[in-house]
Amino acid sequence: MPLEEKEYWKSLINMGLSKFLVLRTLKQGPVHGYVILKKVTEFTRGCCIPTYGAIYPILKELLDGEYVRAKTEIVEGRRRVIYELTEKGENAYSVAYAAWKEVVPFLNRIIEES
Repeated sequence: MPLEEKEYWKSLINMGLSKFLVLRTLKQGPVHGYVILKKVTEFTRGCCIPTYGAIYPILKELLDGEYVRAKTEIVEGRRRVIYELTEKGENAYSVAYAAWKEVVPFLNRIIEES
């Protein structure tokens, strides 16, 4: 995708934010994948919407790193995997939050100066 296309830049931003937004969603409490996608869409007002193809690899990485735990529930005959932050995941979210909070003002300043 050419650098002149807005979608190229939006996809890079999406990739950078997706893991943080998944952690942010799970910080509110245990949920399944569809709810994560829906809440991220709400947080960003549709600006940065990760796909299922992005969400589930992130969740797998978080599971493998023990940042989240998962349990399976059957709801109305459907199997759902519910994800929940572990203490390690809570710590990771705090670090990510601090990093984003530090960087965003600089990005805003750079954008305003352009």
